[in-house]
Amino acid sequence: MPEGIPTAAVLKLRTQGLSNNQVIQTLQREGYSVQQVSDAMAQAEMKYTVEGVPISGEKMPEEPYYPENYPAGGEAVSQPTFSAKSLQPIIEKVVEEKWAELLRDLEKLASWKDKTDERITKIEQQLLILKDSFDRLHEGVLGQISEYDKSMKDVGISVKAMEDVFKKVLPGFVENVSELSRITQDMKKATAKK
Repeated sequence: MPEGIPTAAVLKLRTQGLSNNQVIQTLQREGYSVQQVSDAMAQAEMKYTVEGVPISGEKMPEEPYYPENYPAGGEAVSQPTFSAKSLQPIIEKVVEEKWAELLRDLEKLASWKDKTDERITKIEQQLLILKDSFDRLHEGVLGQISEYDKSMKDVGISVKAMEDVFKKVLPGFVENVSELSRITQDMKKATAKK
């Protein structure tokens, strides 16, 4: 398969008076792909349109190849010329459309902002309620701990008082128990002798 695009071959075959179909068939027989032939036909047409004559300087055949975007008559489509006056309404229309689109987007943004502000306000209120509940719970726990601490101090004072009482009473109590024990033994001995 030959490499490159056979633009010169297309121009040469056209100057020999071959039709587009004949040019295509000839180049495909020479081994060019459909893509290469198509590209060459398009480039030859552009060269003819830009320069007005083919490379060899010979006259183009009656039936030149025209790509899809060219009219069948082979005449290039002339671009309309615009003046500033004729462009102004078009520009104004485009600006109005873009402005309306921008306003719609801004409305959406404002709506989103309002919804977000509402949600933030609700969250702040819930946080205040939570903080108030936590503060009350904290105060309640501290109150309970304070009462427990006071109760424990009272118990501690009572235990200390009982300890002092036992220190004073216990020696006399032990002495009395010993005395009773001695009396009981003496009585048992006396009853045993009888």
